[in-house]
Amino acid sequence: MRTQRREKHVRKGVGQRSGRRKAALAGAASLTLIGLVAGALPAAAAPPAQTGRADAVPSALLGERAGAGRTVERITLITGDTVGLDTKGQVTGVTRGAGRSGVPLSIQHFAGHTFVIPVDVNRLLADGRLDRRLFDVTGLAASDYDDAHRQNVPLIVSYEKGGAQQTARRAVRTADADVERQLPVVRGESMTAPKPGAGQVFKALTDPLAGRPGDLTTAPGVDRIWLDARRNLRTDSGRTTVAANPSAGTATSAPQGTSGIKGTPDPKGGPVQIGAPVAWKAGYDGKGVNVAVLDTGVDATHPDVKGRIAAAKDFSGSGSTDDGNGHGTHVASTIAGSGARSGGTYVGVAPGARLLVGKVLDDFGSGDDSGILAGMQWAVQQKAKIVNMSLGSTDFTGEDPLEQAVNDLSKSSGTLFAIAAGNEGPTDTTVGSPGAAEQALTVAAVDRDDKPADFSSRGPTAENALKPDLSAPGVDIVAAKAAHGREGDPAAPGYVSMSGTSMAAPATAGAAAILAQQHPDWTGQQIKSVLLASVKPLSGQSAYTVGAGRVDLGRAINQTVSAAPASVDLGMQQWPHADDRPVSRTLTYRNSGDRPVTLDLSLTDQVDSGGKAAPSAGVFTVSPARLTVPAGGTTEATVTADTHADGLADGAWSAAVTATGGGQRVRSAVGVVREVESYDLTLKATGRDGKPASGTDLTIAGLDSGRTYRPYDSGDKDRDGRVTVRLPKGRYLLDTRIERTIGGHDELSWLVTPGLVMDRDRALTLDARTARPVHVTAPDTRAKLRRAQTVIAAHGADPVYDYAGAVDANGDRIYLAQAGPAAPATGFIAQYGGIWQRGAKDPQYNLVVTRKGTMFTGLKRSVPARGLSKVVTATGSVAAGTRATPNASWSVPGWDVLGNVVSRLEGAERKAPYGSGVQYVSTADGLRWNLGMALGSAARPDMGTLSGTDRRYQPGRTYRQTYNTGVFGPGGKGDWEGKYSGSDYAICVPMFSDGAGHRGLPGAGEAAYHTRFTTGGTTLIDKKLDPCEMETGTGLKNSPTARYRLSIDASRSAAAYRVGTRISAVWDFALRPVLSPEIGTMPLSAVRFAPNLSLNSTAKAGTRITVPVTVEGAAAARGALRSLTVKVSYDDGRTWKDTPVHTTANGKRSVTLTQPRTPGSVSFKATATDTKGNTVNQTMINAYRTVR
Repeated sequence: MRTQRREKHVRKGVGQRSGRRKAALAGAASLTLIGLVAGALPAAAAPPAQTGRADAVPSALLGERAGAGRTVERITLITGDTVGLDTKGQVTGVTRGAGRSGVPLSIQHFAGHTFVIPVDVNRLLADGRLDRRLFDVTGLAASDYDDAHRQNVPLIVSYEKGGAQQTARRAVRTADADVERQLPVVRGESMTAPKPGAGQVFKALTDPLAGRPGDLTTAPGVDRIWLDARRNLRTDSGRTTVAANPSAGTATSAPQGTSGIKGTPDPKGGPVQIGAPVAWKAGYDGKGVNVAVLDTGVDATHPDVKGRIAAAKDFSGSGSTDDGNGHGTHVASTIAGSGARSGGTYVGVAPGARLLVGKVLDDFGSGDDSGILAGMQWAVQQKAKIVNMSLGSTDFTGEDPLEQAVNDLSKSSGTLFAIAAGNEGPTDTTVGSPGAAEQALTVAAVDRDDKPADFSSRGPTAENALKPDLSAPGVDIVAAKAAHGREGDPAAPGYVSMSGTSMAAPATAGAAAILAQQHPDWTGQQIKSVLLASVKPLSGQSAYTVGAGRVDLGRAINQTVSAAPASVDLGMQQWPHADDRPVSRTLTYRNSGDRPVTLDLSLTDQVDSGGKAAPSAGVFTVSPARLTVPAGGTTEATVTADTHADGLADGAWSAAVTATGGGQRVRSAVGVVREVESYDLTLKATGRDGKPASGTDLTIAGLDSGRTYRPYDSGDKDRDGRVTVRLPKGRYLLDTRIERTIGGHDELSWLVTPGLVMDRDRALTLDARTARPVHVTAPDTRAKLRRAQTVIAAHGADPVYDYAGAVDANGDRIYLAQAGPAAPATGFIAQYGGIWQRGAKDPQYNLVVTRKGTMFTGLKRSVPARGLSKVVTATGSVAAGTRATPNASWSVPGWDVLGNVVSRLEGAERKAPYGSGVQYVSTADGLRWNLGMALGSAARPDMGTLSGTDRRYQPGRTYRQTYNTGVFGPGGKGDWEGKYSGSDYAICVPMFSDGAGHRGLPGAGEAAYHTRFTTGGTTLIDKKLDPCEMETGTGLKNSPTARYRLSIDASRSAAAYRVGTRISAVWDFALRPVLSPEIGTMPLSAVRFAPNLSLNSTAKAGTRITVPVTVEGAAAARGALRSLTVKVSYDDGRTWKDTPVHTTANGKRSVTLTQPRTPGSVSFKATATDTKGNTVNQTMINAYRTVR
């Protein structure tokens, strides 16, 4: 029998073609925790070079960007909590929403995605009522849902049947949610929660669980709360190019003067390949059939679609249905283009069909789930017989909103949804959503030789279902070019070529339209059955790769016998297989003709997912070998899979049942999954009260496979809290968090199993009562714990599989326990760290306790003074009323994954300037600290941050650091520079680093920028943005002779800031060509000045002062500096004076100034040239002040 896997699956990529270039550049396709950047993504070809969000360049470049630990993005969650992220996407801290300071936070990072989850939502997540993507800060940032780009949280709320839903609808409106769309297809509506009031909307949607105030459930009438996910088009310039072969794979030669078609269709085109000319000659061209195209819109002025659009509506918020992308126009003309622009050469499959244009993606290929759902509803309301959706996202177990809509609308309306399988091949189990929906006609791509396209997504689905359904041409497809489109490669005037399953789906939709014209009474599922039954066999290919075969429209129009189900899915057989019993399913043949048909049944193409033939005994059988289907009637056959045979490899096996006779050929794909060696893990979760735990948050991380499993999310646990999950053989980490509320406080029991090996069936009890409290004291026993964090990390078989988790909760609210087997000391680490302090002027203790191999079972520790290092800090003030808040984060060599969950912990705020701050830091276990400072005032609460670099401190030693004094300028400690690979680049040059080199990031609105990046006559960037916060880009020339100029002008208010008010730099340089996967560093340099100034950034007027000068970056290497000149100005840059640079025997440089007697400002200019001719010219106006 079929067993359904309950765990969440993990995939590479995002369900559409990311392309070879991008995948190669970054290893960009990393596995993900649940809820990868969701995307209904056009599965198509590449745009021209353009600037985009982080996904526009390889993630490896982003990983090299400077600014770790510096908050550059803030994301407000639906709960009202706000998460800070640095340039690497690592959590820098969380600001708690109103009334939520006592709710512990859970942070998880696995395979590139970080989730920040307040523990009071665990029950909602476990019950499947709340979308986990609402807490995926990596995905939210990538979708531009951060606070700088979006001022609200987008939601889709599904309501329960009955009168309570009206109360719920009123409640969310009262809480100031803005309702945008009614979505009856999911019995709900889309809405936005204003971020300042997001917590209030969340309260309106949820209620405390009776008897468990720390657990939340949905409010009466509310069924589910989804993220209204942003679906992003991701394309690349890498295409599969196929040599011209006019005869390859064609079902028929192109006839002259076929019915309704003018000119001669391209003999290499998709319509000819699938046999459309046969249908045209027979008089079928889709006339009268409504086909909806849900895409990026359509250029209605293109001659090939002009006059063929029956209705159009925008659901993307663009305000128009015009296509500024090009993807939608290409798709529409593939379905129903007349070929008029080319004299009939590039005609669509069904040129007589009527187009319904639903623009659900904007001109950048992005759209919301709600817009796509609304477009689907509209298409059905407009009587669309066929709906084409060349978009998709990663598929997980269970129905997402789009899959649910596909299935429900298909059943209720008889509409057929033709959906692209996705472009994440050739990896198995990559068919995307909503193509994974059972009712969908899911289309894979083949080339002109009917060979599977390497990018085409493969099955089975996340639930082991047999997909895709069939294949169609999807490589180098030529179709109409939108006037303002940017997608595709030029092919002919008015036409572009694209590749992807996006191109295969509309060819199939056009074929479906022709069958709908021929049989207007057929339902969409009947059309699907005939299309699958009549395919061209693709010998030796797995049905999990190409489905039943390639569309053959010439045969389909003459098909009178079909089979149901259209594909025979025999499910999954559990390991071990020696005792597997044969599993069977009925295959029903239906004859719509007026004569009985006798069919001979045979099995062919018994292969595994890679196309390897089955052993001679085979896997499948079919009986009887011959049957007769009466006219207008049905006859049944039985298909059986036997997976117990010795020597049969585990994995997905498929075959084709072919029934022939009476001029008919009926092909049915069959499939079965032979489970890999796997075992049952039975878990029982018990709360601290001894009762079955409510709302258990359990993540099982596969350290060998890179998959995660969340068994309690399935809702399959029994009354005793037991749940069983099926796991492939291998190593796992279990991260279990059980929460309760006592006396108005949330408590969290955190149990970790770091070394579970699944090599047999196992049972594990997760008992919160075994967890013990945490009590750590500083050497000053009167110092109070301000904030604490517990973190864990584990190494997998591949760096991509590394896992990290964290809980932000002080010791009186967290209980810890090791549960089950330990891990090797090199494979697991647990740490408890925090800040202890009495008052703002008292020493701050930054302490971390480490354990390797096992989790803490409680923690009681008095940290001695010995083994600590002392850091004396002085903090300056360059603006009135400045107050400074010290912060600290730690890292451990060899455990880079910890950086994704270790937040910056803050000490007590203190008025600046001051020169006597003291911090103590732990030094054991190789700890490295990054000490920084957050600045603000009553008038300017977010003046910005200053951060250093990770540094190892030696026990017993004293260090001194000074923050927030001049000279402020570009560069600073640590990585700051530009990175590039191929034509892609990422740039970060901090412009307000202080005199000690701490990297400065002004707060929102505190500084103005203008960044320009050019090469030759091409402008790559011209924006009034800080490059460290800017979108990354592409467009570099792979030429050693190309020269580039980067200029950054930065300023801050002279009325508010006493120094560092205007800073600019211009870099002129060349780049050596660097191809992926290599990453190059732009040869940028900076000149730094470090005079001995007061904490107010002043020096005494009328004195002689020596100013140390250092060169950083490319010109800093020994022998790399060709020349350095410095100028000084005492009148805010109106006049300049050359100042000699003195260099000592040991290479130290300085300039000597005789400062005017009259108090004023000192400004600097510097020009540095390296030995390769790369230069920097920088100016710092009002670098410091002179006083009497």
